[in-house]
Amino acid sequence: MDRRKAIAIFLISAIVGSSILVFYYSLLSTQVDEPVFKGGTILQDETWSGSIFVTKSIVVPSGITLTINPGTRIQFAPCRDYKNQTTVGFAVVGGTVIAIGTPEHQIWFTSDAEIPINGDWSGIELYNTNTSVFKYVIVEFSGLGISQFDSKANISHSIVRWVNAEGIYMERSSPVIEYNLLYQNGYHEIALEQYNYDVIIRKNIFAGGHVPLIVFDSTVTIEGNYFYNYNTPESPAISVAGTADANVTGNKFDGFNNETAILRLQPTSSLVKSKNDFGNGTVSIPDLDYNDVRNYVLGYTPGDPMDQYMYVFPAEDETRRVVNRIGLGFGFGWAFEYANGYLWKLSTGELVRIDPTTGTNTTFTVDTNQILGPRGLCFDGEYFWTQDHSLLKIVKFKVNATAVTIYDSFDIPENETGARQSLSTDGTYLYVPNREGNKMFELFKNGTINREISMPLDLVGPITWNGTHFWTGNGNYLFAFNKDGIVEGKVYDVARGISGITWDGANFWGLYKTCELWNDAKMFQIEILNDSLL
Repeated sequence: MDRRKAIAIFLISAIVGSSILVFYYSLLSTQVDEPVFKGGTILQDETWSGSIFVTKSIVVPSGITLTINPGTRIQFAPCRDYKNQTTVGFAVVGGTVIAIGTPEHQIWFTSDAEIPINGDWSGIELYNTNTSVFKYVIVEFSGLGISQFDSKANISHSIVRWVNAEGIYMERSSPVIEYNLLYQNGYHEIALEQYNYDVIIRKNIFAGGHVPLIVFDSTVTIEGNYFYNYNTPESPAISVAGTADANVTGNKFDGFNNETAILRLQPTSSLVKSKNDFGNGTVSIPDLDYNDVRNYVLGYTPGDPMDQYMYVFPAEDETRRVVNRIGLGFGFGWAFEYANGYLWKLSTGELVRIDPTTGTNTTFTVDTNQILGPRGLCFDGEYFWTQDHSLLKIVKFKVNATAVTIYDSFDIPENETGARQSLSTDGTYLYVPNREGNKMFELFKNGTINREISMPLDLVGPITWNGTHFWTGNGNYLFAFNKDGIVEGKVYDVARGISGITWDGANFWGLYKTCELWNDAKMFQIEILNDSLL
């Protein structure tokens, strides 16, 4: 072969080879990651990247670490059927989640709906984790945003928005919450309840919604934050209640009254205020190093009149029907009972007696030194009893024509771990769940434990006794269970967020949040038609 022919063959081979390489390089560079479907308990350490579609609730248990890489998009299957209790969520139960994005490549936790709404998925729940981190994440369209219990999971440089209830919620936890952008969440952007300690909330921007921040029975330092765009000049930006101890310093407020922006709701709380800026320019706006990226704009704040979430369900189905609905203007609460022909609603500082037929009512003053945070109310035929969520006691009292008289109190069992919200009686014993909700104490009326009842059903809601069974609300159902904790009946619930339940001798009455911010009638009288839905 002569030299010229060899050179020609070499050039042709080079051109063809280069074309093939260019083709494969182009193919690889435009290839899109295949979607990955996830659901259930994670059994070994994992790393997530790309597009993750969650079809069943995720659980990260003890001993497992889930690492989520920058730019990962986690989309949860939406649920909008009140009969379908499969709202998908993301729970860390003793394990560790390392979700650290970057300013340019945030990690998304969002709905998989084409047109998402608030409450499409349940949210991120953290239990007993001190090693989890959420940084440069976006959480949106969930029931709760990021909630933590008995944990120290720091949340920073993140966006939490369009959440049905609280954007960030905590109990018995001590995180650092900093450099976040929080807006248009249903109840509060941040809520501290039930004995959080050494919490630091600093350099966040609260950019509009209903109520920015509440502190209840917790210790917190709030510094360097910016509150604006709430359009409620007489409402507080920061509320401090119960046995809280709050240090509020060096924050900037736009559009709030400097007399009411930081408010101590009860004398049992401790509040220190200093160096806050109400327009004098002494505090600068936090500098966030990331953009407010949006793929879909909800168009309203959850709780607004145009809210699309289903808070109240159909009045009748094959399992139950709503006989009556009353209570316009009374709001929801955590202590509710039927006794002597009346409905009784106990809250901090007052007991309201309501005629269930006419709606007429009488209010009695309650000494907050003796009953501060009532959660659960029952009547044994002679005395009322309530569980005090703040003081961790069960209190015995009577009501005469004009006043409430306290007769006795004693510590709740396992009070070192805190309290749940319910209390009931069969006339002989008092019944109160433990904080974990996996057992119920049967108590003599002096506080002595008669026995402990193991509960396969998580007692997250209120309980009442109807003469044959206990009934409780849990998720989208009302359950009947016997004195051994065995579930024997179930019906669909009638609304979201049951906070009190009682029996009037023929029907149940439920007190519901519906939407916590709405001034609607929240007391439902419920007839059970068929409780065999198991």
